[in-house]
Amino acid sequence: MPDPGRDPTATFSELAADLDLWADALGDKAPKKHVWHCPVRTAPGDRILSDEEWGTVARRVLNATGIAPNGDDEACRWIAVRHAPDHIHIVATLVRADRTRPRHHKDGTRAQAECRKIEKEFGLRRLNEGDGTAAKRPTSAERHKAERQGKQRTVREKLRETVRQALAGTATETEFFDRLKAAGLLVRTRVLPSGDLRGYTVAMPGDRNKNGKPVFYSGSTLAPDLSLPRIRNRFDAPGVVTAPDSADGPQDHSPQRLAPSRARRGATHAAWKALLVINRGDDGAAAAQIAATGEVLDALAKTSALHTRQQLREAAWAFERASRSHAREEFRHSQQLRRAARDLIHSGPASGRGEDGATTAMLIDTLFFLALATAHWHAQHHHAQQAAAAQQPPHHRSPSRYSANRAGPPWPPPSRTPTRPATTHRHCYTKPSPSAN
Repeated sequence: MPDPGRDPTATFSELAADLDLWADALGDKAPKKHVWHCPVRTAPGDRILSDEEWGTVARRVLNATGIAPNGDDEACRWIAVRHAPDHIHIVATLVRADRTRPRHHKDGTRAQAECRKIEKEFGLRRLNEGDGTAAKRPTSAERHKAERQGKQRTVREKLRETVRQALAGTATETEFFDRLKAAGLLVRTRVLPSGDLRGYTVAMPGDRNKNGKPVFYSGSTLAPDLSLPRIRNRFDAPGVVTAPDSADGPQDHSPQRLAPSRARRGATHAAWKALLVINRGDDGAAAAQIAATGEVLDALAKTSALHTRQQLREAAWAFERASRSHAREEFRHSQQLRRAARDLIHSGPASGRGEDGATTAMLIDTLFFLALATAHWHAQHHHAQQAAAAQQPPHHRSPSRYSANRAGPPWPPPSRTPTRPATTHRHCYTKPSPSAN
C-alpha cells in the first residue's frame, strides 16, 4: 500500500500545541485572548537582513515589551516566522511557565521605541519618533474587515473624520451631539449619578459585531483630543458663537447664515492672524491656533465644491496628526479661528465658481502658509511626527499655481498607499492559523 504521506497540517497543529502548552494547562482559567502577534517590516530600499539579524530583532522586541525578557527561563513561549525577505511575524502566547501573565503594559509603545533603536544600529531607514499623542491605529481585525468590504478606510478612521467635522466650530456640547446625530452616527452618552455627562461613544450604522450589535467607539479611542474632557476645553473659552463682525457684542447661540464667500473671507482674515500668533506667540496660544487650524480645514473640506472636496479631505486628514501635541492649548487665543470654522459650516456648500471659487482659493493659499508655519513650530519643539504631517498637504507646491475655477486639487493629496516605514510595529491578539503563516 502506498504511503499516504504526512498530513500537511500536522506541523502547524504541533506548533500551535507547543505554543499553547501553558495556556492549555490553565484549563477554564486560561485567558480568552492569549495570542500576541507582531509583524515587523523593513522599508523598500533597505538591505536584506539575515535570518540571524531577524532573530535578534525578534528577541529585542520581545524583551522590550516584557513578553520574553532576556534570561527569563519562565518567559512566554514564542516563535518568529519569516516567509518573505523584508519582514517577520512574531507570535507569542501570553501565559508564562509559572502560569502567570507577562507584564507587557504599553507593549506597543515599548516595541516602537526599541524599533527606533534597531533602525539606527542596523543602518535602516529611520522613522520619526512619536510622543504618544497620535490617534490609535486600526487593529488588524478592523483593517481586514474594511478590505473584505472593499473600503479604503476602516470604520474607526471614518468615525474619527466624522467626529472631527462635527466638532469644527461647535460652541456647546448640545450642538456637538446634534451634529453627530445629523451626520448619521449612532450616539450613546454616559451619565454620572450626579447627572453630569461623563463621556460618549459613537458607532457607524451598519457596522455590527458577530452578535449583530453596533460596534461603539469612545471619543478617546478615536483620538486623544476627541475625548469629552478635551472637547470641553474648546467650549470653555468664550467667543466662538459671536458673529465675526460683532466680536465685542453679546453672544448669539443661533449662528448667522453667511454667504460662503463671506465666510471664506473671514476665515482667511482669521488664518493670517493665527499665522502671526504661531510665529510669535507662546506655546499655549500657538498650540490652540494649530488645533483650530485643523477645525478650519475640516470645515472647508466639508463645504467645498465637489471637484476639490476629496482633495481637501485628504489634506485635512494629513494635517490631523499635526493638530495635537503635549503643549497645552489655550483656546481663548483661537476663538476667531474657531468662529471662522463655525461660519464655514453654517454658510453651506460653496459653488466653486465665481466669488465662491476665488475666496476658496484665497483661503487655501493662506492655509498653505499656515501649514508651513505649523511645521516650523513643531520642528522647533522637536515634534517630528507633527512637523512631517504639517508639511504633507502642501507637498512643496506653490498655492499660486491654482486658479479659483480650476477643477484640479488645491493641495496634492497624500498617497493612499503610504510608503512603508523602516520598521513598523502593530500588535493584535489573534489566534495564529496555518494560512496566516
